[in-house]
Amino acid sequence: MKRTYNSADERILAGFRRFSNILKREEFGHHGKARILSLLAKNGPMTQRNIQEEVEITSSSASEILTKMEDHRLITRRPDPDDSRGRIVTITEEGLKKNAEFAAEKKAKAQKLFNALSEDEKAVMASLFDKIQDSWYEEGLFYGDCRNHRKHLEKIS
Repeated sequence: MKRTYNSADERILAGFRRFSNILKREEFGHHGKARILSLLAKNGPMTQRNIQEEVEITSSSASEILTKMEDHRLITRRPDPDDSRGRIVTITEEGLKKNAEFAAEKKAKAQKLFNALSEDEKAVMASLFDKIQDSWYEEGLFYGDCRNHRKHLEKIS
């Protein structure tokens, strides 16, 4: 049954809700782990704090995920020589293999989920999402919004 909405805003919100539910279901519970592995594979060793900021999760969530990843030998952690309380996180060979699996799975899921759109439509949709997300960052709507915080620090220095 097709629903009717009072405004385009209501229709967009309903669409976001439905999309969110589908995407959560399709992530199979390893979204944070996949993002961290991808980040480490791309950037090399990083501090735990930088990972937390880039993935936009709390320190307790980061610690919990990283501990599980370490238990599965996907990463190693060692003390940060520049910060006695910090840790340096490095991806392992097993982590690189798992990252490649996640990347292939993500690509297949994206093709399945967005097959109704042409490449041009995907580009337009991605651009619109970027625009919305940029405004949300400016508004400080993301928890642990490190990018907005960095901009703020640059302005006051």
